[in-house]
Amino acid sequence: MRHRSIILILCLLMAITASAGEVSYYFWKGKLDNTEVKMACAVKDDVMTGEIFQYIDGSTIVCNVAGTRNGNLFDIKAYREIGEGGITHIYFLRAEIKNGDLVGITQNDGKKFKLKKYSDPYAYPINRQNDIYSSPYIEGKTFSLKGWEHGGMYLYQNHMGVRGELELWYKPDTESFTLSIRRDSEAYGGGNDALVSVSGIHPDENTGDFNAACCEGSYYFSVTFHDHFLIIRQLSAQPAKCFGSGAGIVGIYILMPAKG
Repeated sequence: MRHRSIILILCLLMAITASAGEVSYYFWKGKLDNTEVKMACAVKDDVMTGEIFQYIDGSTIVCNVAGTRNGNLFDIKAYREIGEGGITHIYFLRAEIKNGDLVGITQNDGKKFKLKKYSDPYAYPINRQNDIYSSPYIEGKTFSLKGWEHGGMYLYQNHMGVRGELELWYKPDTESFTLSIRRDSEAYGGGNDALVSVSGIHPDENTGDFNAACCEGSYYFSVTFHDHFLIIRQLSAQPAKCFGSGAGIVGIYILMPAKG
């Protein structure tokens, strides 16, 4: 009996190891905010990227998707580019992949939704390249699931209107990056209570671990890049008097499109 238990544990560990780093691709359809949508995405290592296609009055609106796992659920942002160098957020979702379907709530109002998994015979394959999400409907549009590639400005926004900005610039003289983060603690620009500046960054591949020296005590966080967005995760407990009341820097930041 003991040997059988050991064998079962080893098989489970092997299955977990084998699945780590693999990409899962999904097609879903249903309604969000009473609007018919299709969603195509790729999930790898607790990160989601892809697109949502809205159908309003016979027209199609395409939103990019950026998501990260938070416990058992995914925090998902859907947004689209507007004008020159601007973006607008369309959906803030919290959801889980359950029996192949995407089930959750829209965060701004707490309404439940269920997008059902299906097979679209009219879609191009979304797994045409390794570690790449290839749009099934827009020829030539792809999202990489890895890579430290994008210097520039990133925008944070949540469903309560709290905003922030992250800037990452390469310094050729030191062959390193400078990172600055500014986050409001209240909705719609009511505060300015999370300020972080880190220089001399030499990241390993597409991620780096940093210490916010402005805090009273060490506060470590990671920054991971995923093509059109990045994710900041907390690595240590936030010390008292680190930022303003209710402020923090963790979350999903969207890469701002270049102007002109």
